Amino acid sequence: MTTLHFGGSPAHLDIIWDALDDVAEDAETTEKRRVNRHQHIEYYPGDTYRSPDSMPLIIVADWPDEQVPPTH
Repeated sequence: MTTLHFGGSPAHLDIIWDALDDVAEDAETTEKRRVNRHQHIEYYPGDTYRSPDSMPLIIVADWPDEQVPPTH
């Protein structure tokens, strides 16, 4: 099993949690399952929150058309 750990201040971790929530909500409510719902969290010139040396993170929600997303 692969595990990903996040660490940092609550303000910075909120960026990741918000992205996870947004992608999950978009994926669960869309009618077009073939469209990959995703969000990039990465440095861009002038960014004051992320370091130019940071690794980009792309959050993706994807499943085949015939599969129904799980409910909470």
